[in-house]
Amino acid sequence: MHSLRSLALLSLASTVCSNTSSVSTKSLVTTDGYTYVYDHVAPHNASMPTFLLIHGYPASRYYWHHQIQPLAEAGFGIIAPDSLGYGDSSKPTAIEAYNLRAMADHMAQILNAEGLQDVVGVGHDWGAPVLSRSVVFHPQRFSKLVFMAVGYSPPGIFFDVDETNEQGLKNFGYTPFGYWYFFNSYDSAGIVGQNLESYFHLVYPTNSSAWDTNFAQITAARAWLAANKTTELPSWLSTDDKDNWLRTYSQPDTVTATLNYYKGLMRGVQAEGEASLTDEDRELKVPVLGLGGAGDLVTLSSTLTAATKPWAKAGYEERIINSGHWLMLEKPDEVNQILIDFAKPTRGDP
Repeated sequence: MHSLRSLALLSLASTVCSNTSSVSTKSLVTTDGYTYVYDHVAPHNASMPTFLLIHGYPASRYYWHHQIQPLAEAGFGIIAPDSLGYGDSSKPTAIEAYNLRAMADHMAQILNAEGLQDVVGVGHDWGAPVLSRSVVFHPQRFSKLVFMAVGYSPPGIFFDVDETNEQGLKNFGYTPFGYWYFFNSYDSAGIVGQNLESYFHLVYPTNSSAWDTNFAQITAARAWLAANKTTELPSWLSTDDKDNWLRTYSQPDTVTATLNYYKGLMRGVQAEGEASLTDEDRELKVPVLGLGGAGDLVTLSSTLTAATKPWAKAGYEERIINSGHWLMLEKPDEVNQILIDFAKPTRGDP
Protein backbone atom coordinates (compact mmCIF):
# COMPACT_ATOMS: atom_id res chain seq x y z
CA MET A 1 0.00 0.00 0.00
CA HIS A 2 1.10 3.53 -0.64
CA SER A 3 1.43 6.30 1.92
CA LEU A 4 -0.24 9.69 1.78
CA ARG A 5 2.80 11.03 -0.01
CA SER A 6 2.04 8.74 -2.95
CA LEU A 7 -1.32 10.41 -3.57
CA ALA A 8 -0.20 12.08 -6.76
CA LEU A 9 -0.65 12.02 -10.48
CA LEU A 10 1.55 9.34 -11.97
CA SER A 11 1.55 10.12 -15.63
CA LEU A 12 -0.01 12.00 -18.46
CA ALA A 13 -0.78 9.05 -20.70
CA SER A 14 -2.20 10.82 -23.70
CA THR A 15 -3.65 14.09 -24.89
CA VAL A 16 -6.21 14.45 -27.63
CA CYS A 17 -7.07 17.95 -28.83
CA SER A 18 -10.40 19.08 -30.20
CA ASN A 19 -11.31 22.47 -31.57
CA THR A 20 -12.34 23.75 -28.16
CA SER A 21 -10.75 21.62 -25.49
CA SER A 22 -7.94 19.30 -24.53
CA VAL A 23 -8.80 15.82 -23.26
CA SER A 24 -6.04 14.42 -21.08
CA THR A 25 -5.85 10.85 -19.83
CA LYS A 26 -4.29 10.73 -16.38
CA SER A 27 -3.66 8.25 -13.60
CA LEU A 28 -3.70 8.60 -9.83
CA VAL A 29 -2.73 6.31 -6.96
CA THR A 30 -5.14 6.54 -4.04
CA THR A 31 -4.03 6.59 -0.41
CA ASP A 32 -4.96 2.90 -0.10
CA GLY A 33 -2.86 1.94 -3.09
CA TYR A 34 -5.23 1.60 -6.06
CA THR A 35 -4.55 3.13 -9.44
CA TYR A 36 -7.35 5.01 -11.19
CA VAL A 37 -7.19 6.12 -14.83
CA TYR A 38 -9.45 8.95 -15.89
CA ASP A 39 -10.09 11.38 -18.72
CA HIS A 40 -9.96 15.06 -17.82
CA VAL A 41 -11.07 18.26 -19.50
CA ALA A 42 -10.61 21.58 -17.72
CA PRO A 43 -13.63 23.92 -17.65
CA HIS A 44 -13.44 26.94 -19.95
CA ASN A 45 -13.50 29.34 -17.01
CA ALA A 46 -13.95 29.46 -13.26
CA SER A 47 -17.72 29.98 -13.52
CA MET A 48 -18.29 26.60 -15.20
CA PRO A 49 -18.67 23.40 -13.17
CA THR A 50 -17.04 20.07 -13.92
CA PHE A 51 -18.99 16.90 -14.62
CA LEU A 52 -17.88 13.80 -12.72
CA LEU A 53 -19.11 11.00 -15.00
CA ILE A 54 -19.23 7.65 -13.15
CA HIS A 55 -20.05 4.75 -15.45
CA GLY A 56 -21.96 1.60 -14.62
CA TYR A 57 -21.72 -2.15 -15.20
CA PRO A 58 -20.39 -3.58 -17.43
CA ALA A 59 -18.80 -0.56 -19.07
CA SER A 60 -15.78 1.76 -18.74
CA ARG A 61 -15.01 5.43 -19.15
CA TYR A 62 -15.07 4.83 -22.92
CA TYR A 63 -18.85 4.65 -22.80
CA TRP A 64 -19.08 8.40 -22.17
CA HIS A 65 -17.41 9.12 -25.52
CA HIS A 66 -20.59 10.68 -26.95
CA GLN A 67 -20.75 13.11 -24.03
CA ILE A 68 -17.19 14.37 -23.56
CA GLN A 69 -16.77 16.63 -26.57
CA PRO A 70 -20.29 18.18 -26.51
CA LEU A 71 -20.05 18.92 -22.79
CA ALA A 72 -16.54 20.32 -23.22
CA GLU A 73 -17.66 22.49 -26.14
CA ALA A 74 -20.41 23.86 -23.90
CA GLY A 75 -17.68 25.01 -21.51
CA PHE A 76 -17.90 22.36 -18.81
CA GLY A 77 -15.02 20.50 -17.25
CA ILE A 78 -15.06 16.70 -17.25
CA ILE A 79 -13.68 13.92 -15.08
CA ALA A 80 -14.51 10.45 -16.45
CA PRO A 81 -12.77 7.67 -14.51
CA ASP A 82 -12.56 3.96 -15.02
CA SER A 83 -14.09 2.82 -11.75
CA LEU A 84 -12.31 0.28 -9.59
CA GLY A 85 -12.16 -3.06 -11.40
CA TYR A 86 -12.77 -1.58 -14.86
CA GLY A 87 -10.83 -0.50 -17.92
CA ASP A 88 -7.33 0.70 -17.09
CA SER A 89 -7.87 1.08 -13.34
CA SER A 90 -6.79 -1.44 -10.68
CA LYS A 91 -8.66 -4.75 -10.60
CA PRO A 92 -8.51 -6.24 -7.10
CA THR A 93 -10.27 -9.59 -6.95
CA ALA A 94 -11.11 -9.60 -3.24
CA ILE A 95 -14.80 -8.88 -2.67
CA GLU A 96 -13.91 -6.73 0.35
CA ALA A 97 -12.14 -4.26 -1.95
CA TYR A 98 -15.51 -3.19 -3.40
CA ASN A 99 -16.47 -0.99 -0.51
CA LEU A 100 -18.53 1.88 -1.89
CA ARG A 101 -17.54 4.28 0.88
CA ALA A 102 -13.88 3.69 0.00
CA MET A 103 -14.70 4.30 -3.66
CA ALA A 104 -16.35 7.58 -2.71
CA ASP A 105 -13.07 8.54 -1.04
CA HIS A 106 -11.26 7.60 -4.25
CA MET A 107 -13.50 9.92 -6.26
CA ALA A 108 -12.80 12.74 -3.80
CA GLN A 109 -9.07 12.17 -4.16
CA ILE A 110 -9.32 12.51 -7.94
CA LEU A 111 -11.25 15.77 -7.50
CA ASN A 112 -8.64 16.94 -4.99
CA ALA A 113 -5.84 16.19 -7.43
CA GLU A 114 -7.50 18.42 -10.02
CA GLY A 115 -8.35 21.14 -7.49
CA LEU A 116 -12.09 20.93 -8.22
CA GLN A 117 -14.86 22.26 -5.97
CA ASP A 118 -17.86 22.93 -8.23
CA VAL A 119 -18.80 19.44 -9.41
CA VAL A 120 -21.94 18.03 -11.03
CA GLY A 121 -21.98 14.34 -10.18
CA VAL A 122 -23.45 11.96 -12.76
CA GLY A 123 -23.86 8.28 -11.96
CA HIS A 124 -25.23 5.70 -14.40
CA ASP A 125 -26.23 2.22 -13.23
CA TRP A 126 -23.61 1.16 -10.61
CA GLY A 127 -22.20 4.65 -10.88
CA ALA A 128 -25.32 5.79 -8.99
CA PRO A 129 -24.49 3.93 -5.74
CA VAL A 130 -20.91 5.22 -5.97
CA LEU A 131 -22.22 8.76 -6.48
CA SER A 132 -24.66 8.27 -3.61
CA ARG A 133 -21.79 7.55 -1.22
CA SER A 134 -19.68 10.32 -2.72
CA VAL A 135 -22.25 13.00 -1.98
CA VAL A 136 -23.04 11.70 1.52
CA PHE A 137 -19.42 11.38 2.65
CA HIS A 138 -18.09 14.36 0.65
CA PRO A 139 -21.11 16.67 0.33
CA GLN A 140 -19.05 19.84 -0.03
CA ARG A 141 -17.75 18.67 -3.41
CA PHE A 142 -21.05 18.68 -5.30
CA SER A 143 -23.26 21.48 -6.60
CA LYS A 144 -25.75 19.24 -8.47
CA LEU A 145 -26.45 15.53 -8.96
CA VAL A 146 -27.74 13.38 -11.83
CA PHE A 147 -28.86 9.81 -11.27
CA MET A 148 -29.17 7.95 -14.58
CA ALA A 149 -31.20 4.71 -14.86
CA VAL A 150 -30.65 3.98 -11.16
CA GLY A 151 -31.90 6.38 -8.51
CA TYR A 152 -30.30 7.54 -5.30
CA SER A 153 -29.09 4.65 -3.13
CA PRO A 154 -29.07 5.98 0.44
CA PRO A 155 -26.08 4.42 2.23
CA GLY A 156 -26.68 2.47 5.39
CA ILE A 157 -30.16 1.31 4.34
CA PHE A 158 -30.49 -2.38 3.49
CA PHE A 159 -31.18 -3.03 -0.18
CA ASP A 160 -33.51 -6.03 -0.34
CA VAL A 161 -33.00 -7.77 -3.69
CA ASP A 162 -35.59 -10.41 -2.81
CA GLU A 163 -38.24 -7.76 -2.12
CA THR A 164 -37.43 -5.99 -5.38
CA ASN A 165 -37.88 -9.21 -7.30
CA GLU A 166 -41.04 -10.18 -5.45
CA GLN A 167 -42.62 -6.80 -6.20
CA GLY A 168 -41.49 -6.99 -9.82
CA LEU A 169 -43.03 -10.42 -10.23
CA LYS A 170 -46.26 -9.18 -8.68
CA ASN A 171 -46.49 -5.92 -10.63
CA PHE A 172 -44.80 -6.73 -13.95
CA GLY A 173 -44.74 -10.50 -14.21
CA TYR A 174 -40.97 -10.97 -13.98
CA THR A 175 -38.05 -10.50 -11.56
CA PRO A 176 -36.19 -7.29 -12.58
CA PHE A 177 -33.10 -8.22 -10.55
CA GLY A 178 -33.27 -11.98 -10.97
CA TYR A 179 -29.85 -11.95 -12.60
CA TRP A 180 -28.27 -10.77 -9.32
CA TYR A 181 -28.40 -14.35 -7.99
CA PHE A 182 -26.36 -15.60 -10.95
CA PHE A 183 -23.89 -12.75 -10.56
CA ASN A 184 -23.51 -13.63 -6.86
CA SER A 185 -22.80 -17.31 -7.56
CA TYR A 186 -19.35 -18.88 -7.27
CA ASP A 187 -19.19 -19.85 -10.96
CA SER A 188 -20.51 -16.67 -12.59
CA ALA A 189 -17.12 -15.20 -13.50
CA GLY A 190 -16.00 -18.41 -15.16
CA ILE A 191 -19.17 -18.72 -17.21
CA VAL A 192 -19.09 -15.08 -18.31
CA GLY A 193 -15.41 -15.25 -19.17
CA GLN A 194 -15.87 -18.37 -21.28
CA ASN A 195 -18.77 -16.82 -23.22
CA LEU A 196 -17.68 -13.21 -23.41
CA GLU A 197 -19.13 -12.34 -26.81
CA SER A 198 -22.45 -13.90 -25.85
CA TYR A 199 -22.38 -11.87 -22.64
CA PHE A 200 -21.79 -8.67 -24.59
CA HIS A 201 -24.96 -9.28 -26.61
CA LEU A 202 -26.88 -10.11 -23.43
CA VAL A 203 -26.03 -6.88 -21.64
CA TYR A 204 -26.15 -4.65 -24.76
CA PRO A 205 -29.39 -5.97 -26.23
CA THR A 206 -30.53 -5.51 -29.78
CA ASN A 207 -34.10 -6.05 -28.60
CA SER A 208 -34.52 -4.14 -25.34
CA SER A 209 -38.16 -5.18 -25.11
CA ALA A 210 -37.04 -8.78 -24.49
CA TRP A 211 -34.60 -7.91 -21.69
CA ASP A 212 -37.11 -9.09 -19.11
CA THR A 213 -37.15 -12.70 -20.34
CA ASN A 214 -33.62 -12.85 -21.81
CA PHE A 215 -31.74 -11.27 -18.91
CA ALA A 216 -33.69 -10.11 -15.86
CA GLN A 217 -35.79 -13.17 -15.09
CA ILE A 218 -34.26 -15.66 -12.63
CA THR A 219 -32.17 -18.29 -14.53
CA ALA A 220 -32.39 -16.33 -17.82
CA ALA A 221 -28.81 -14.98 -17.87
CA ARG A 222 -27.29 -18.36 -17.07
CA ALA A 223 -29.43 -20.02 -19.75
CA TRP A 224 -28.44 -17.41 -22.37
CA LEU A 225 -24.75 -17.97 -21.73
CA ALA A 226 -25.09 -21.76 -21.58
CA ALA A 227 -26.51 -21.58 -25.11
CA ASN A 228 -23.74 -19.10 -26.09
CA LYS A 229 -26.30 -16.91 -27.85
CA THR A 230 -25.33 -13.91 -29.95
CA THR A 231 -27.34 -11.35 -31.91
CA GLU A 232 -26.74 -8.53 -34.33
CA LEU A 233 -25.35 -5.31 -32.95
CA PRO A 234 -27.94 -2.82 -31.73
CA SER A 235 -28.22 0.20 -34.03
CA TRP A 236 -26.70 2.49 -31.40
CA LEU A 237 -23.40 0.60 -31.16
CA SER A 238 -20.60 0.32 -33.68
CA THR A 239 -18.19 -2.53 -34.31
CA ASP A 240 -15.53 -0.31 -32.69
CA ASP A 241 -17.69 -0.10 -29.56
CA LYS A 242 -17.98 -3.88 -29.44
CA ASP A 243 -14.27 -4.41 -30.10
CA ASN A 244 -13.40 -1.94 -27.35
CA TRP A 245 -15.66 -3.76 -24.90
CA LEU A 246 -14.30 -7.21 -25.76
CA ARG A 247 -10.73 -5.97 -25.49
CA THR A 248 -11.44 -4.31 -22.14
CA TYR A 249 -13.28 -7.26 -20.63
CA SER A 250 -10.67 -9.74 -21.87
CA GLN A 251 -8.09 -8.17 -19.56
CA PRO A 252 -7.06 -10.39 -16.64
CA ASP A 253 -9.35 -10.25 -13.59
CA THR A 254 -11.83 -7.81 -15.16
CA VAL A 255 -14.82 -10.17 -15.12
CA THR A 256 -14.17 -11.29 -11.55
CA ALA A 257 -13.46 -7.77 -10.32
CA THR A 258 -16.54 -6.13 -11.79
CA LEU A 259 -18.96 -8.82 -10.59
CA ASN A 260 -17.73 -8.03 -7.08
CA TYR A 261 -19.93 -4.92 -7.02
CA TYR A 262 -22.94 -7.24 -6.83
CA LYS A 263 -21.30 -9.70 -4.47
CA GLY A 264 -20.11 -6.95 -2.17
CA LEU A 265 -23.56 -5.42 -1.79
CA MET A 266 -25.30 -8.78 -1.34
CA ARG A 267 -22.74 -9.97 1.22
CA GLY A 268 -22.71 -6.87 3.39
CA VAL A 269 -19.34 -5.34 2.53
CA GLN A 270 -20.85 -1.86 2.87
CA ALA A 271 -22.69 -2.37 6.15
CA GLU A 272 -20.10 -1.59 8.84
CA GLY A 273 -18.83 1.64 7.32
CA GLU A 274 -22.34 3.01 6.84
CA ALA A 275 -24.03 1.84 10.02
CA SER A 276 -23.65 5.13 11.93
CA LEU A 277 -25.38 7.32 9.32
CA THR A 278 -28.64 9.06 10.16
CA ASP A 279 -31.44 10.06 7.81
CA GLU A 280 -30.22 13.64 8.08
CA ASP A 281 -26.79 12.50 6.87
CA ARG A 282 -28.45 10.87 3.87
CA GLU A 283 -30.32 13.97 2.73
CA LEU A 284 -29.32 15.45 -0.64
CA LYS A 285 -28.86 19.18 -0.13
CA VAL A 286 -28.23 20.18 -3.76
CA PRO A 287 -30.53 20.07 -6.83
CA VAL A 288 -31.07 16.58 -8.22
CA LEU A 289 -32.08 15.26 -11.65
CA GLY A 290 -33.36 11.75 -12.28
CA LEU A 291 -32.86 10.62 -15.88
CA GLY A 292 -34.34 7.31 -17.03
CA GLY A 293 -35.18 5.30 -20.10
CA ALA A 294 -38.83 4.45 -20.68
CA GLY A 295 -37.84 1.13 -22.24
CA ASP A 296 -35.47 0.00 -19.48
CA LEU A 297 -36.91 -3.27 -18.17
CA VAL A 298 -34.28 -3.82 -15.48
CA THR A 299 -33.60 -0.51 -13.74
CA LEU A 300 -37.18 0.62 -14.19
CA SER A 301 -37.73 4.32 -14.80
CA SER A 302 -40.82 4.13 -12.58
CA THR A 303 -38.57 3.64 -9.54
CA LEU A 304 -36.49 6.82 -9.98
CA THR A 305 -38.87 9.17 -8.18
CA ALA A 306 -39.60 6.84 -5.28
CA ALA A 307 -35.90 6.18 -4.71
CA THR A 308 -34.67 9.75 -5.04
CA LYS A 309 -37.27 12.46 -4.49
CA PRO A 310 -37.86 11.91 -0.73
CA TRP A 311 -34.16 12.63 -0.09
CA ALA A 312 -33.79 15.59 -2.46
CA LYS A 313 -34.23 18.53 -0.11
CA ALA A 314 -33.05 21.19 -2.58
CA GLY A 315 -35.32 20.20 -5.45
CA TYR A 316 -35.87 17.23 -7.71
CA GLU A 317 -36.73 17.04 -11.39
CA GLU A 318 -37.08 14.03 -13.63
CA ARG A 319 -36.74 13.33 -17.33
CA ILE A 320 -37.80 10.03 -18.89
CA ILE A 321 -36.70 9.60 -22.49
CA ASN A 322 -37.47 7.03 -25.18
CA SER A 323 -34.51 4.79 -24.49
CA GLY A 324 -33.44 1.55 -22.94
CA HIS A 325 -30.87 1.18 -20.19
CA TRP A 326 -27.87 2.66 -22.04
CA LEU A 327 -29.21 6.20 -22.37
CA MET A 328 -25.88 7.89 -23.11
CA LEU A 329 -25.28 5.53 -26.03
CA GLU A 330 -28.81 5.18 -27.36
CA LYS A 331 -29.86 8.84 -27.23
CA PRO A 332 -26.61 10.82 -26.87
CA ASP A 333 -27.84 14.14 -28.30
CA GLU A 334 -30.89 14.17 -26.07
CA VAL A 335 -28.91 13.16 -23.00
CA ASN A 336 -26.24 15.77 -23.71
CA GLN A 337 -28.78 18.58 -23.98
CA ILE A 338 -30.51 17.50 -20.77
CA LEU A 339 -27.19 17.47 -18.91
CA ILE A 340 -26.18 20.87 -20.29
CA ASP A 341 -29.52 22.45 -19.44
CA PHE A 342 -29.48 21.05 -15.91
CA ALA A 343 -25.87 21.86 -15.10
CA LYS A 344 -25.42 25.28 -16.65
CA PRO A 345 -24.86 28.00 -14.07
CA THR A 346 -27.77 30.32 -13.39
CA ARG A 347 -27.90 33.59 -11.55
CA GLY A 348 -27.67 32.86 -7.85
CA ASP A 349 -25.61 29.68 -8.27
CA PRO A 350 -22.49 29.59 -6.13
